[in-house]
Amino acid sequence: MARKLALKLLCLAGLALACGTLANLFLPMRIPWVEDWAHYIEARALKEGLPLAPLEVIRIASMDRSRLLLDARPAVDYGNGRIPSAVSLPYNSVEDAFENVRVLLTREQPLITYCSGLECDDSFMLALFLREQGFTNVVLFAGGFEAWEKAGYPVEK
Repeated sequence: MARKLALKLLCLAGLALACGTLANLFLPMRIPWVEDWAHYIEARALKEGLPLAPLEVIRIASMDRSRLLLDARPAVDYGNGRIPSAVSLPYNSVEDAFENVRVLLTREQPLITYCSGLECDDSFMLALFLREQGFTNVVLFAGGFEAWEKAGYPVEK
Protein backbone atom coordinates (compact mmCIF):
# COMPACT_ATOMS: atom_id res chain seq x y z
CA MET A 1 0.00 0.00 0.00
CA ALA A 2 2.82 2.43 0.87
CA ARG A 3 4.59 1.56 -2.39
CA LYS A 4 1.43 2.30 -4.39
CA LEU A 5 1.04 5.66 -2.68
CA ALA A 6 4.68 6.54 -3.24
CA LEU A 7 4.41 5.58 -6.93
CA LYS A 8 1.26 7.69 -7.35
CA LEU A 9 2.95 10.68 -5.68
CA LEU A 10 6.01 10.26 -7.90
CA CYS A 11 3.81 10.12 -11.01
CA LEU A 12 1.88 13.18 -9.87
CA ALA A 13 5.11 15.11 -9.26
CA GLY A 14 6.43 14.08 -12.68
CA LEU A 15 3.20 15.17 -14.35
CA ALA A 16 3.31 18.54 -12.55
CA LEU A 17 6.94 19.04 -13.62
CA ALA A 18 6.11 18.20 -17.24
CA CYS A 19 3.10 20.56 -17.29
CA GLY A 20 5.09 23.38 -15.72
CA THR A 21 7.95 22.92 -18.18
CA LEU A 22 5.62 22.88 -21.18
CA ALA A 23 3.74 25.94 -19.95
CA ASN A 24 7.01 27.81 -19.46
CA LEU A 25 8.17 26.90 -22.96
CA PHE A 26 5.03 27.97 -24.81
CA LEU A 27 3.30 30.73 -22.83
CA PRO A 28 4.23 34.38 -23.55
CA MET A 29 4.87 35.23 -19.86
CA ARG A 30 7.80 32.86 -19.31
CA ILE A 31 9.92 32.48 -16.21
CA PRO A 32 13.53 32.71 -17.41
CA TRP A 33 15.60 29.56 -16.90
CA VAL A 34 18.70 31.60 -16.21
CA GLU A 35 18.66 35.23 -15.09
CA ASP A 36 21.18 37.78 -13.88
CA TRP A 37 19.30 38.62 -10.68
CA ALA A 38 21.95 41.14 -9.59
CA HIS A 39 20.76 43.54 -12.31
CA TYR A 40 17.23 42.25 -12.86
CA ILE A 41 15.42 45.32 -11.50
CA GLU A 42 17.72 47.69 -13.38
CA ALA A 43 17.11 45.79 -16.62
CA ARG A 44 13.33 45.89 -16.08
CA ALA A 45 13.49 49.62 -15.36
CA LEU A 46 15.46 50.35 -18.51
CA LYS A 47 13.07 48.20 -20.53
CA GLU A 48 10.19 50.33 -19.19
CA GLY A 49 12.06 53.57 -19.97
CA LEU A 50 12.48 54.36 -16.28
CA PRO A 51 15.68 56.32 -15.55
CA LEU A 52 18.11 55.06 -12.91
CA ALA A 53 19.72 57.30 -10.30
CA PRO A 54 23.29 56.68 -9.12
CA LEU A 55 24.19 56.79 -5.43
CA GLU A 56 25.76 60.26 -5.70
CA VAL A 57 22.47 61.74 -6.95
CA ILE A 58 20.69 60.18 -3.98
CA ARG A 59 23.23 61.62 -1.56
CA ILE A 60 22.75 65.12 -2.98
CA ALA A 61 18.95 64.79 -3.08
CA SER A 62 18.94 63.71 0.56
CA MET A 63 20.96 66.77 1.56
CA ASP A 64 19.42 69.53 -0.56
CA ARG A 65 15.93 67.99 -0.87
CA SER A 66 15.87 68.89 -4.55
CA ARG A 67 14.05 65.63 -5.24
CA LEU A 68 11.57 63.81 -3.07
CA LEU A 69 12.85 60.41 -1.96
CA LEU A 70 10.09 57.82 -1.62
CA ASP A 71 10.84 54.70 0.45
CA ALA A 72 8.84 51.80 -1.01
CA ARG A 73 9.74 49.37 1.82
CA PRO A 74 7.18 48.29 4.42
CA ALA A 75 6.51 50.86 7.16
CA VAL A 76 8.35 48.71 9.74
CA ASP A 77 11.57 48.83 7.68
CA TYR A 78 11.15 52.57 7.17
CA GLY A 79 10.82 53.03 10.93
CA ASN A 80 13.97 50.99 11.59
CA GLY A 81 16.11 53.24 9.38
CA ARG A 82 15.89 55.19 6.14
CA ILE A 83 17.74 57.57 3.88
CA PRO A 84 17.49 61.03 5.49
CA SER A 85 14.56 63.13 4.24
CA ALA A 86 12.84 60.10 2.64
CA VAL A 87 9.06 59.81 2.85
CA SER A 88 7.40 56.45 3.42
CA LEU A 89 5.22 55.19 0.58
CA PRO A 90 5.20 51.41 1.08
CA TYR A 91 4.31 49.54 -2.08
CA ASN A 92 2.68 46.72 -0.10
CA SER A 93 -0.08 49.19 0.89
CA VAL A 94 0.30 51.76 -1.89
CA GLU A 95 -3.41 52.44 -2.41
CA ASP A 96 -3.92 53.56 1.20
CA ALA A 97 -0.51 55.17 1.72
CA PHE A 98 -0.70 57.15 -1.52
CA GLU A 99 -3.68 59.13 -0.27
CA ASN A 100 -1.57 60.39 2.68
CA VAL A 101 1.44 61.28 0.50
CA ARG A 102 -0.44 62.75 -2.46
CA VAL A 103 -0.64 66.19 -0.79
CA LEU A 104 3.18 66.44 -0.90
CA LEU A 105 3.41 65.77 -4.63
CA THR A 106 3.04 67.68 -7.86
CA ARG A 107 2.89 66.02 -11.28
CA GLU A 108 6.23 67.44 -12.53
CA GLN A 109 8.09 67.15 -9.22
CA PRO A 110 11.28 65.05 -9.36
CA LEU A 111 10.62 61.79 -7.47
CA ILE A 112 13.08 59.02 -6.62
CA THR A 113 11.86 55.64 -5.43
CA TYR A 114 13.97 53.10 -3.55
CA CYS A 115 13.53 49.96 -1.49
CA SER A 116 15.89 47.55 0.27
CA GLY A 117 18.33 46.71 -2.53
CA LEU A 118 19.02 45.24 -5.95
CA GLU A 119 16.76 42.23 -5.45
CA CYS A 120 13.76 44.23 -4.23
CA ASP A 121 11.25 45.26 -6.86
CA ASP A 122 8.94 47.34 -4.64
CA SER A 123 10.60 50.60 -5.74
CA PHE A 124 10.28 49.58 -9.39
CA MET A 125 6.61 48.74 -8.93
CA LEU A 126 6.07 52.01 -7.03
CA ALA A 127 7.71 53.99 -9.84
CA LEU A 128 5.38 52.35 -12.38
CA PHE A 129 2.40 53.10 -10.13
CA LEU A 130 3.43 56.77 -9.89
CA ARG A 131 3.76 57.00 -13.66
CA GLU A 132 0.26 55.53 -14.00
CA GLN A 133 -0.97 58.28 -11.66
CA GLY A 134 0.42 60.89 -14.07
CA PHE A 135 3.76 61.72 -12.46
CA THR A 136 6.23 62.48 -15.24
CA ASN A 137 9.56 62.82 -13.43
CA VAL A 138 10.07 59.48 -11.65
CA VAL A 139 13.53 57.93 -11.22
CA LEU A 140 14.55 54.61 -9.64
CA PHE A 141 17.41 54.11 -7.20
CA ALA A 142 17.96 50.37 -7.72
CA GLY A 143 20.74 50.04 -5.13
CA GLY A 144 18.29 51.05 -2.44
CA PHE A 145 18.85 51.28 1.28
CA GLU A 146 21.45 48.52 1.13
CA ALA A 147 23.73 50.56 -1.17
CA TRP A 148 23.17 53.65 0.98
CA GLU A 149 24.25 51.86 4.16
CA LYS A 150 27.16 50.10 2.44
CA ALA A 151 28.50 53.50 1.33
CA GLY A 152 28.53 54.56 5.00
CA TYR A 153 26.05 57.40 4.58
CA PRO A 154 23.95 58.49 7.58
CA VAL A 155 20.71 56.70 8.40
CA GLU A 156 17.72 58.50 9.84
CA LYS A 157 15.48 56.77 12.38
